[in-house]
Amino acid sequence: MKKQFLKLLMLGAVAMATTISGCSKNNKIPEPEENLGNSSRWITLSGALMGTTPGDGNGGTMVYSVSVNDAKDPNKSIDVYTNGFPVRSQRTARLQSSLDGSTLFNIAYTGPNGGEFSKYKVNGGSSYAELSDKVNISSYATTSPRWVKLFDNDKTGVAVNVSGVKITTEADGITYKYARAKSTVLSLNLQAAGIKTYEQYEIPLLATEEAQGFYIGRLDGPVLNKAGNKLIIGVSKSKYNTATGIADNSGTVKIPAKSLLVDYPSLKNPTLISSTVSTGNTNGYRNFNSYLAEDGYIYQATQEAGSHILRINPNNEYDNAYKFSLDAALGVKGAYIESWTYARNGIAFIMYTHDGAAASAFNATEQQSFIARVDLNAKTAKQVTLPYEPDLYFFQYQGWVVNGDEVFVAVTPVGKDGNIYIINSRTGNVTKGAKLINKTGNHYIGVF
Repeated sequence: MKKQFLKLLMLGAVAMATTISGCSKNNKIPEPEENLGNSSRWITLSGALMGTTPGDGNGGTMVYSVSVNDAKDPNKSIDVYTNGFPVRSQRTARLQSSLDGSTLFNIAYTGPNGGEFSKYKVNGGSSYAELSDKVNISSYATTSPRWVKLFDNDKTGVAVNVSGVKITTEADGITYKYARAKSTVLSLNLQAAGIKTYEQYEIPLLATEEAQGFYIGRLDGPVLNKAGNKLIIGVSKSKYNTATGIADNSGTVKIPAKSLLVDYPSLKNPTLISSTVSTGNTNGYRNFNSYLAEDGYIYQATQEAGSHILRINPNNEYDNAYKFSLDAALGVKGAYIESWTYARNGIAFIMYTHDGAAASAFNATEQQSFIARVDLNAKTAKQVTLPYEPDLYFFQYQGWVVNGDEVFVAVTPVGKDGNIYIINSRTGNVTKGAKLINKTGNHYIGVF
């Protein structure tokens, strides 16, 4: 009996090994849940309230959540301003959501709660239950930090800030030498709110660049590399007139686009890398600005008149052979990337404006926004078919939801009703979803 049992056990082990071997050869490893799609997740709509002028978004933030099916239903109406929940923030809240949409993460921007990280359980509609664990990072990163979560299964967020810019002169006390500021990089535990670690440094540019008056004015858009040992952080370059010590916003003199590298998870050893393809800034504004794709490269947008998408290789260096100009791809001049998201398989979607875009009625600025579907591998871009109008303004846009092949986006001109639209990342086909009810001066700034 004992020998028979052992024989059966061995046969079972062989059969199991054969099954595992067959699966590994013939079946693809499942993709992450957020890429496969989740029909049961919540989708949170975010709306920015007007402060003093239409479209400024400085009056606070309202949120409201719906099911995926309701988000897709053009017969549904959503009024975040009348029925929504006010997220804590004096100005526009900096929101992120968990992969499944069940938790909303927030860092309040300015005001008495500025710099406070908090979490909300999403229960549907205007029901958001604030969780007890929270932490205030203002003593490290000021009351107005920039932050994003890393793509590490909702474990970590990274906040950054640049403050206290100071001009240093030569020994004579007159001649300009350089300007530098205190840069802060801080990692947050998203699961049990708390500070993991932080580092602060004074980061010099090249001596020749500093001699021209350039310095790091802002950091934003951290992303973790494929190896998981480096953070790549976008850099905004500012400039002083070295003769007067006054800010120089002319833009006539430019230096290469840059990113800050720091070790992860220690956040130590800051170094800068430079691109020869672009002279733009790489920090973005209120959305992710860099994404790690399946090919192991990081793709990064620039903010400049004539924006590019840059590529950083797995060795954490700019791939200067990769040249992707939005002007060339779209057939326009002065294309400016306002917000963007990576979908999958080399496909991304960008919000942009360009030279000659229509002027909006609310501030007479040429800033009408558009959305394009971008193929990062072919380096092509095509405008998505949507109801564009002059008051459509995406500069403050914060959040997209990528759910399988579907990309959800909120499209509302300032002060006017609009809709959720669902774009198929594979085909580019567009479906109109729920109606978004607006109020004078307000606009919807994200889905999460």
